[in-house]
Amino acid sequence: MGGVLPCNAASESLFISISKLREFPNSDKLRVEARTSGVINHISEGQTEIAIQDDKSAIWMPMHVNRPRDLKLGQQVEVEGYLQKGKFAPDFVVQKLDVIGEPGLPEPESVTGSELLSGSYDCRFIKLSGIVRAVHPWSRLGRDHAIMHLNAKGTRILVLTPSEQLERLSKLVDGVVQVKGIDAVAVNQAGQVLTSQMRVTNPEFIEVLESPRAESILPLTPLKSLLGHPVSGAPGHRIRTQGTVTHTQNQESFQIQDQGHGVRVWTSGKIEPPALNSVVEVLGFPTPGPLGPTLEDGQFRILGSNSALEPAVMKTAQEAFSHEGLLVRVTGRLVETQTDVSPARLMLKDGNLLFAADFNGSIPRDALPAEPGAVITVTGIAEGSVGSAQQEEGYLKPRDLLIHLRSPADVQCVESAPWWTPLRLAVALAATGSVLVTVLFFAGLLTRKNKSLVAAEYELVAARDALAKRVETRTDQLHAQLSARRSELSEYSAVTAERNRLARDLHDSLEQTLAGAALRIDAANDLLPHADTAEFHPARRQMEKAAQLLRISQAEVRRTVWGLRSLALEKNKLADALRESVRLLTEDTGITTILDLYEDDTGLSNEHEDELLHIAQEAIANVLKHARATILEVTMLRKDGKIILTVKDNGLGFDPLFIPTSNSRPHYGQQDMRERAQLIGATLDVRSVVGGGSYIEVSLTHST
Repeated sequence: MGGVLPCNAASESLFISISKLREFPNSDKLRVEARTSGVINHISEGQTEIAIQDDKSAIWMPMHVNRPRDLKLGQQVEVEGYLQKGKFAPDFVVQKLDVIGEPGLPEPESVTGSELLSGSYDCRFIKLSGIVRAVHPWSRLGRDHAIMHLNAKGTRILVLTPSEQLERLSKLVDGVVQVKGIDAVAVNQAGQVLTSQMRVTNPEFIEVLESPRAESILPLTPLKSLLGHPVSGAPGHRIRTQGTVTHTQNQESFQIQDQGHGVRVWTSGKIEPPALNSVVEVLGFPTPGPLGPTLEDGQFRILGSNSALEPAVMKTAQEAFSHEGLLVRVTGRLVETQTDVSPARLMLKDGNLLFAADFNGSIPRDALPAEPGAVITVTGIAEGSVGSAQQEEGYLKPRDLLIHLRSPADVQCVESAPWWTPLRLAVALAATGSVLVTVLFFAGLLTRKNKSLVAAEYELVAARDALAKRVETRTDQLHAQLSARRSELSEYSAVTAERNRLARDLHDSLEQTLAGAALRIDAANDLLPHADTAEFHPARRQMEKAAQLLRISQAEVRRTVWGLRSLALEKNKLADALRESVRLLTEDTGITTILDLYEDDTGLSNEHEDELLHIAQEAIANVLKHARATILEVTMLRKDGKIILTVKDNGLGFDPLFIPTSNSRPHYGQQDMRERAQLIGATLDVRSVVGGGSYIEVSLTHST
């Protein structure tokens, strides 16, 4: 019944309800793997996006999945994917989808236009009633649509529908409709709501509640009666009027005038405006403005043409405020021109009033008949701007004046600018000033040069004195450090000499004595009768045990001697210390030794090298005591950023999981080696098989 796509997830994602998904902050780093479920309330063209909702909330879902081609509104689906940042609220990217039922669309929520602008109903299935203001085609991402402008109790809502509905919806302008669909807010880059849109995919979701009135039966309303008393026309619906075109502004609006009144007509979409002086009949929706009504979403029909209207001549620019929307002629002194921008603008002044006159676009600089400073007349549509909401007896008071010009011919020169214009005077003053500045510059340059030489000489002397002082201070510091270093070396040499003396004494006296005693016991044992003679058997056994104890003591003395000499590591390399240790521990034992040692600097600290040396000594001593081996192999390698030390023999071997004891004391010294390895952060690997020798490896990461 539903379609599924392969999912790479090793385990099922956590189920999160739609309302909980909407609670996540809409941030760039948002990514939450989840599953959720809801009823499909919207399917985009091509099924590239859907929206689903449950009983509390709804969410927008881009489809990154090979979806089933038979998705329908009202199907219950379970989806799996991840949450990511959306334009207004988080989006849920679908990676897996299953249709699990078809309960049908939920009952739409009845809302107002102002409620939609809050963003609270984003992606939810709603219904809304209003007056159709305009319908026009709209293209986005290569797809055609029809846009219906709906006035929902004073709030403009855009309804996006398939392009096939354009002809049908165009006949509903000024009618009252009820629309069902999902809310899709339009936001700015900060994610703040600008307008609200409804998306409708089913033609049946647009229901006509009141058919529009035929244009022919609408009464003709004079411009002076717009939004005036007595009230004409149905509130919120369009009216019919007519007038002569006095100004056009790109493809957005045009101005009409009739019987001393003027009104701006705003069109919907890009429509070529009528020509100047055309007599037109206009259908539009009257809307209050700051200083007078306007007609929005206007449509027009050309009735004919009229002779050019004569502008009302203003005695002062201030008088133009009372001619809002009318063609006027105003005189003023040209203060500034801005011709290379769009719209091109002239700044004029009459008395204390500074006002502007602008064109529809930019104009050539030489198209104007006058320069700043000249007295000119401008002919155009007067428009007052309130700026801030200044009130006078309950009415907004205009503060700024703007004259909308139609062409450069609307500008006429009355009095040319004097030769000494502010610009020319400024140029002359600038030239004179530049000469004076040049003279002063060269005069000051010589003065500054002399001062800079004196300052440089002073800085050089100061730098020399400072350098001499720093050299003297540093010399004293180096002498002190050198003296301390000599003292340390002297103390170190004394300690080393004393330890070496003790080692020589132990080696030359106690070790030689133990060796001699062992040899004499062996000789005495050889003089005893054969072991099969019963009366001499206990004596021979005691002699052999005594010889064994002497050899163990001899090995311990050798280890002690090496321990006293291990201080040499501070001067010699670890490889030399290992070589000397093997020689001292194995001499006179008859065991064959094989050495493969890394000769360069290991990069380890003295503490780490000392612990590695003791681990090697312990491992070699264990081989000599217990393994009965004939070959001992010691290697030290540097590989993959590690120092690897191994001790290998071909002796009796042992079970690593069972450590034999004698007199409650463990053999092989494994515990000692492990503790030393842990102390320096090394890993110790002990491998052995009974009868197959043993292998001990210590691995320590070195720092460069």
